[in-house]
Amino acid sequence: MDWLLGLDTAVFHFINVTLANPVTDAVMPFVTNGEHWVIAVILSIVVLVHSRGKASWPVLLGAALVFAACDQASAHLIKPLVERVRPCHVVPDVHLLVGCSASRSFPSAHASNAFGLAVFLSWALPRLRWWWVGLCALMSLSRIFVGVHYPGDVLGGFAVGAVASLSVIWAMRALGMGGPNDVHRTGPGTP
Repeated sequence: MDWLLGLDTAVFHFINVTLANPVTDAVMPFVTNGEHWVIAVILSIVVLVHSRGKASWPVLLGAALVFAACDQASAHLIKPLVERVRPCHVVPDVHLLVGCSASRSFPSAHASNAFGLAVFLSWALPRLRWWWVGLCALMSLSRIFVGVHYPGDVLGGFAVGAVASLSVIWAMRALGMGGPNDVHRTGPGTP
């Protein structure tokens, strides 16, 4: 297990310190701030509702369920059980670009939420799959660049996000609602 933690720290150091540059120092704190994503989320909801009409409601409900499950599981269930200290508290030469929270590190709730939504929205709206995956990758990578998560924390967040989103997808399929065929087949003016 020590070799795995050593590898995690080495990859963290490579991304956080070796790859750091003026561009990532300027961009990554902006990307990692969840408040900066609110406008994009609101615009996405408006576009979805406008373009899909009533067929957008199962997608919105599913996305809300995925987000809630990811956030609760990562921040309130797993972090207190694992109690991993953030790298910004223990890595001596960390390149810290944001405040270092006292909360625990594993798994990354940002990565969990982003990956959960990316998987779910890729299923519900497959034409935008690479958009969701790209945004998720950028958000998740930013957590390492700013110095608050190890790569293993991000991968743990991906696992939580995958379980949450696949569970919601399974439930929606079982209920016959919200899949890509439903979303693309119906919309405003469609019986």
